[in-house]
Amino acid sequence: MASFLRGLKYALAHRGHHHKDKGKAPNPAMALAKNFTGNFAFLDEQTNKTHSLAISPQLQIAIDNKILPGQVVGITINELTFLDHYGYKLVITADDNGPQTIYDEAEDATYAIIIPRA
Repeated sequence: MASFLRGLKYALAHRGHHHKDKGKAPNPAMALAKNFTGNFAFLDEQTNKTHSLAISPQLQIAIDNKILPGQVVGITINELTFLDHYGYKLVITADDNGPQTIYDEAEDATYAIIIPRA
């Protein structure tokens, strides 16, 4: 009985202190997110207006400080595809220097991304 109580006491004391799941691999989308994360801008030549673009490490996208409802439906090292709540895609392309263009399916337009200079 004493050994049972010692074992129970040990189990309760160490509950929740498990090591990271060794069998659980890191989410590859989150590793690829680094290629797209940051604060950028793009120019809409039709309206001559510059818009802000922010992409969080969790792949939330905000334009002009408004988070877009929707979800990432695809990501590679060079392309992030976001499906908005209306069913339109935003496709952000990147190279070694980060995001380069954003294609807006709703407008059928591609915009060059401006990386703010420090």
